Amino acid sequence: MTVVYNPFDPAFVANPYPFFKELREADPCHQITAADGVWLLTRYDDIDAILHDRDGFSVDHRNLKRGPEQDLAYDDFAVILFRDPPEHTRWRKHLSHGLTPTRIEAYRPRLTQLVDEHLDLLEDKGEVDFLGDVAIPIPFQAIFELLGMPEADRAQVHAWVSDIVNLTEPVASPEVTRAIVRSRDEMREYLQDVCAHKRAHPGDDVLSRLLSATDAFTDDELISHVMLLHVSAPEPTASLLAFGALALARHPEQAAELRGDPSLDRNTVEEMLRYEAPLQLTGRYPLQDVELHGKTIEAGTAIVMSLASANHDQNRWGPTADDLDLRRNRANEHLSFARGIHTCFGSALARLHGQLTFGRMVRRFPGLELVEEPTWNSLLNRRGPTRVRISVR
Repeated sequence: MTVVYNPFDPAFVANPYPFFKELREADPCHQITAADGVWLLTRYDDIDAILHDRDGFSVDHRNLKRGPEQDLAYDDFAVILFRDPPEHTRWRKHLSHGLTPTRIEAYRPRLTQLVDEHLDLLEDKGEVDFLGDVAIPIPFQAIFELLGMPEADRAQVHAWVSDIVNLTEPVASPEVTRAIVRSRDEMREYLQDVCAHKRAHPGDDVLSRLLSATDAFTDDELISHVMLLHVSAPEPTASLLAFGALALARHPEQAAELRGDPSLDRNTVEEMLRYEAPLQLTGRYPLQDVELHGKTIEAGTAIVMSLASANHDQNRWGPTADDLDLRRNRANEHLSFARGIHTCFGSALARLHGQLTFGRMVRRFPGLELVEEPTWNSLLNRRGPTRVRISVR
């Protein structure tokens, strides 16, 4: 059986999981000829093994020998997403010290306040676009406050970030690429001034802490990673919140389970991350030829791994893999935050957002319902709704 992989098909965008099931069964190591021979992997065990193999696979774009080239120079955006050890090890150590579990937990009361303020808005209006009115503002304001950024600049920084985040897409048009470069350069210049001010006037915030580690980063590296925190933390978290609200509105029986059992708050976040991965894909470049499912992947050929497909693999999750089950055992074994040394270092903050949002929302609004079917973007990695209209009347 020949399986056609077309991520731009509206049916795929709305629900890719039947297509992924066909690929997992018939062609788990699928060559995308339209993308210059890029390989697509869809099974959990294959992807999990590669994510843990730091010696055999690289994230560094300089190791790409076959795959779609992009106009954007990744050397100009040297961050842990695109680097292997030892650079990655050094950077991650200091970033982790800046965004510690203790600091994230200390932010819980303020994040609870932010969530409640936006749920107040939902109650006042009765009907909102949950993505634009709730899911996007909360995590962006949270990372802004944690870093200690000037509040007056939030709208401008958000505009820059909205362009730069397209760096995470595997395909970008010339227009999008130019917008990425323009916003990246403008934000970099802005952050130079912010960092200079913070050095002279340090505060109790993540950016001041990172600046105090004088041996951790060069100035350019630090600015690139502060930019990365703005890009990588808010949008996937917003997608998690939006996907979760959509899922709860579509599955009132699951919302009722959560409403009646606060002990489910933590597992609900894990199941939501499994059910709809905020970032659908991750990539690697093999450093030597690899044999997989009877096929040879040549060294340096781009491998794209579908985290979304892996999270619905029946060989891992059983016959209910495509179902939403807030009581699912081992829900936290999803791959939505990747694995190995490149596990998302902001995962604890994203989880906290979900823990403080989903349960509070369904307990406060037992009449939660979807007003209309969502509209969807046409992105590959950041597939998601562009609007989620819900009502609590």
